[in-house]
Amino acid sequence: MLASWLWARLKPQLPALSWITVYETSTAGCHYDGRHYSIWKEQRFEGALQLLSAPEGDPRRRLHGHSYLLRLHLTAPLDQVLGWTVDYGDVKTLFKPVYAQLDHHRLSALPRLREADPASLTLWMREEVAARLPPLDRIDLHETPGCGASLCWGELGPALPS
Repeated sequence: MLASWLWARLKPQLPALSWITVYETSTAGCHYDGRHYSIWKEQRFEGALQLLSAPEGDPRRRLHGHSYLLRLHLTAPLDQVLGWTVDYGDVKTLFKPVYAQLDHHRLSALPRLREADPASLTLWMREEVAARLPPLDRIDLHETPGCGASLCWGELGPALPS
């Protein structure tokens, strides 16, 4: 609701304004573009992997680990009574079974995972959580700052910022 309130006051003064971002905490926030409400929730996890497609003897095939930053984006209508789209705590709870398979585990051993690269991991996460989190429409996964993958689908696609 705060993002919408800000939008209503700033957009007339700034016609080129494309969205408002409000951070609720350092790991959760909202984007509003005048029509859509999109929230995000960040989590971190540790995981080890092998790049199994690398040839035998290739150093990339060795077991190595990363500290991942994961950002889940959800787009949903604003609940006029509660004043939010999806509760951040609900997002975390509904994602918990997937998170439990990721954190401090060997990612290259996940069932139905083709390869343990960030793009394949985002596809795997989407398949694992789609039924539990229908408003989810984007997953950002970074192995290191600036290196990773974003998987976007739905009406907004990649239009909103990270």
